[in-house]
Amino acid sequence: MGESNTKIEKIKKSSKAAYVVTNIAKVFLMVCSMLTILAGMLVIGLGGVLNQSLGRAFEDGVIKERELAVFESIFERDLGRRLIEEGNYALAIGIYVIIFGITVILLALVLHFVSRIFRDFMESYSPFRPGILKNLKIALVLIVIYTAQSGLGIALVVAMASWCVINIFEYGCELQKQSDETL
Repeated sequence: MGESNTKIEKIKKSSKAAYVVTNIAKVFLMVCSMLTILAGMLVIGLGGVLNQSLGRAFEDGVIKERELAVFESIFERDLGRRLIEEGNYALAIGIYVIIFGITVILLALVLHFVSRIFRDFMESYSPFRPGILKNLKIALVLIVIYTAQSGLGIALVVAMASWCVINIFEYGCELQKQSDETL
């Protein structure tokens, strides 16, 4: 029994460190996402001035057309291309930056639920508790949603791996419940 308690104490100690790190990273990502979204809105707000400057740079060859291709991925290719062809560079850049900020918020949300998992690990006598399972499910669903933007294939792989982890934790929770009832 002493070895088991030593392992649990090691889990609690490492969970405390991970809890602190995930909370620091979460706050950092939230600040970065807010600044990014504000920067995107500022770029859109300064559209008149930026559109003129970027239009001249584009005409003078300082900015090449292939360098603007990244903004074609905004929502759908047609919107980004249309904004650029209309000379509305600031709106295309602003939307792109705001979407990036929203993506960073999603990462911060994942870290929020991961930090809750580590907090529960710290406070519990076992990692196989229903509250931990609930936070794990939410975090893994958010991770699958986040990876879906990279492609359907990687999202499916992550979803299958997540499903396996959830099944393992559900089984562990059931075993923990039986163990608790036995004592």
